[in-house]
Amino acid sequence: MISPADRAIDRALADLCRRLPLLLAVTPTNVERARSEFLSAGREEPQFEYRPLPDLDAASRTLDQIRPTDGVDPVLSHLFLAKHRELRTRIALLRARNSPASLAASLELFGHVDDTLVATATALLEEPYLRDVGPTITALQFAHHARREVERYRRACTTWEGRVLLREDVAGVLVEQGDLLIGAGTVIATSRIQPLLHHEVGTHMLTHANGTAQPLRLLSVGLAGYDELQEALGVLAEYLSGGLNQSRMRVMAARVIAARRRIDGLSFRNTFDDLVAHGLSWGAAFATTMRAYRAGGVTKDAVYLRGLLRLADVLAAGEDIAPLYVGKLSFEAAPLLEDLTGRGVLVPPPVLPRILVADTAHRRLEDLRNGVGILTTKEPRHDATARLCRQRCRHRACGLHDDPAGDGGCQ
Repeated sequence: MISPADRAIDRALADLCRRLPLLLAVTPTNVERARSEFLSAGREEPQFEYRPLPDLDAASRTLDQIRPTDGVDPVLSHLFLAKHRELRTRIALLRARNSPASLAASLELFGHVDDTLVATATALLEEPYLRDVGPTITALQFAHHARREVERYRRACTTWEGRVLLREDVAGVLVEQGDLLIGAGTVIATSRIQPLLHHEVGTHMLTHANGTAQPLRLLSVGLAGYDELQEALGVLAEYLSGGLNQSRMRVMAARVIAARRRIDGLSFRNTFDDLVAHGLSWGAAFATTMRAYRAGGVTKDAVYLRGLLRLADVLAAGEDIAPLYVGKLSFEAAPLLEDLTGRGVLVPPPVLPRILVADTAHRRLEDLRNGVGILTTKEPRHDATARLCRQRCRHRACGLHDDPAGDGGCQ
């Protein structure tokens, strides 16, 4: 059981977190117009517009009133203190939106993009690649698929409240506070429908619903540093559904490169041109660069590849991944939540991803537990890439997966 003191701290932090939706606040509302003007007029920097910020002064005062170590349970106090610090940094990032200070806050939230990760991403982009453009569906059609997927889960999970919403002011696909938001102009490759559903609905929406079922409300909005494990699990879901391919690999690699170039102070135009030179389409290069340069600099995109490599080690070690779906937690918090579950403070996840019970997923998971490596695919790979990945990634080959929208706009 959670003590009244710990419960009060948990609720206060979770409520404040909901008042500070980071992704929506730092994502431009005029991406399509800014892209058109950038490409047609040859501008050095696109002109982005953003949503109004929440009342940051009020949020800061609220945070000051929360004392994260005044609870009873020392494990919970540790988690509360970490989230308290993260919320302080989130407020700092939002205050600094569109200023140089935003990058420093982003690095504190999402971590640095180190040379090893950049080397791996660079090698992935340099591998010979033939773009394969297949049939696509509209945002409205994808929303239909997503709502059907949500209904499947809702029948098994009574705490599932997340909705599927079409939005004119959203680029691509993202989950915010349990809702799946789909940009009205998003176009999605038909080959990406199932992998994207398992990533967004079967991972992000599912962990929000599972977190809502826990006595610890922070698990629904995210413990400190949860993004890296969340995106790693999302990528794993795509892999298990057979959605890992070279196109997705290149998108994730390009995101690492763009984030590092923003850190290194290169211009938007310079990074865009470099990604085009690596074979990305103009649309994909723009969207990828936008994600790294938005709001002055957001380095979140590096967590996809970095988290996937880290999750590969967890799987190769034979760890059970089911507890990781209890809510939105970090790699670091996983052992602490195991302790809390063992003491009856938390309950097991009410529902697990559908993809985990598929026969093909069982075979792929078994491969991973046998040390094959999450970045290894059954598709033919170039020997040079396999050798490089054994050296740099400590896995046998690299293969992530493509951008579901074909333009770098998904999460």
